[in-house]
Amino acid sequence: MNNFNLHTPTRILFGKGAIAELRAQIPQDARVLITYGGGSVKKTGVLAQVQDALKGLDVREFGGIEPNPSGDAANLLI
Repeated sequence: MNNFNLHTPTRILFGKGAIAELRAQIPQDARVLITYGGGSVKKTGVLAQVQDALKGLDVREFGGIEPNPSGDAANLLI
């Protein structure tokens, strides 16, 4: 196995008004991947709110992710 060093800092915004703060947390030159499972994120309007908050950025979406996805499902993102 090859040696490697992985550093993955994570910031979680949660609660009322969190979506409105989202854009300020992301650099202008960032590439954003939005992932989600079923349709509830669409039905509730949360996905549309996030899309609006991220307008002007390079945003891609990958929806319909099954619970405990297989490696094949993850490879679809590549």
